[in-house]
Amino acid sequence: MIRVLVFLLLAVVAGIATAVDWVSPTDQKYKDGNPELYREFDQARTILDSWRGERKKLSQAQQLLASVIKTDATYAPAYRELGRLYIMGGYINRDNFEPGSLSPAEAAIRKSIEIEPGYADAYVLLGHLYTNMKRYDQARSVLQRGESLGTKSPWLQLNWAALLNKQGESEAAAKRYKVVLDSNTPNKKAYGAALEGVIRYYILKGDLEAADAWYKRQLEYEPSNAWAWGNYAGFLLYRRGDVDGAIKNGEKALSIMNYGMARFTLACALYTKWAQEMQKGDIGSATQAVFKRAYELYPDIDSVIADTNQIESMRVTAAQLEKYKQTRATNR
Repeated sequence: MIRVLVFLLLAVVAGIATAVDWVSPTDQKYKDGNPELYREFDQARTILDSWRGERKKLSQAQQLLASVIKTDATYAPAYRELGRLYIMGGYINRDNFEPGSLSPAEAAIRKSIEIEPGYADAYVLLGHLYTNMKRYDQARSVLQRGESLGTKSPWLQLNWAALLNKQGESEAAAKRYKVVLDSNTPNKKAYGAALEGVIRYYILKGDLEAADAWYKRQLEYEPSNAWAWGNYAGFLLYRRGDVDGAIKNGEKALSIMNYGMARFTLACALYTKWAQEMQKGDIGSATQAVFKRAYELYPDIDSVIADTNQIESMRVTAAQLEKYKQTRATNR
C-alpha cells in the first residue's frame, strides 16, 4: 500500500509543473476591470499563500489589502483575502485560535459575498471559517452553496475534508484529500494541506508506517515549511518514541522559524533524552548540556511534566523532572 501511495505522490509532483491554477470568474472580472489594482491584490494573496506563521507577512498583506480597499471600497476579492488574513492572524495551533479573532474574519468574508452574491470561493472560505468556529451546520450549508455555484478551487475539497473529519467521517475526508492530490494543482499551500490530511488519516487509522512515509514526502515537497518539520518531530516523539529523530527534526524546524510549538516539542524531546541518560546513571557534562538546551527552550517544567506524564514511554521524563524540582527546592 505504501509503495502505491508513494508512486501516486511522485506522479502528482511530476505533473504539477504543467498544471494551471484555478482562477475564479469573480476574480477574473476584477482583474479585467482594473489590472493594476488586481496586481496589488494578487501580491497580497501571494504573500498569504506563502504564510507559515510569520507576523511580518500578515502585516505586509494587510497594508496591500487596505490600499486596495481604500482605492475601491467594493473590491470583493480584497475582503475575502482580508478574511483569510484574520483567520491566520488568530491562529495558535491545530484547532486553537485567539479568543474573538474569528469574528472580524466572518464580517470581512460576508462583506465580499454581499458585494458579489455569486462568489463561490468566498463561500468556500466561509465554510472553513465556520468549521473553525465549530458552527458545523453552517459550514456544511455554505460549502454546499459554494459547490453549487461552481468552483475548481482545491480549497473546496480541503474545507469539506476538514468539516467531515470534525464530524467523524474520516473515510469521506480522505477521498476529498485524494481529489486534491490527483488534481495536479500548482497551489503549493493547498497541496501541502492535502498531504497533512493524508498524514492525519493514517495516524487516526494507526498505520504509523504509512504516516511516516507521507511525512517524508511532505518534507521533500516543501522543505522550507518549518511547521512540517515541527509536526514530524512531534510525530516521532509521541507516536514512535524516536527521541533522537525528534531532536533532529525539531532543531531543523527552529532553524527555519522560531515558533512556540516547535520549541515545546524539541524541549520535551531533549528533556526526555536527558531523563533517559540520567536513568542509566550518566550524569556527565554531555547529559547536563542536553538539559541546559531544553531549559533554555522551555523553562516551564510543570508544563513539560504534565505533557510527558500522559505518554507511557515518556513518564521517565516526568519522574526525573519531579526529582529535579525537589532537588532544586532543597538547595534553595
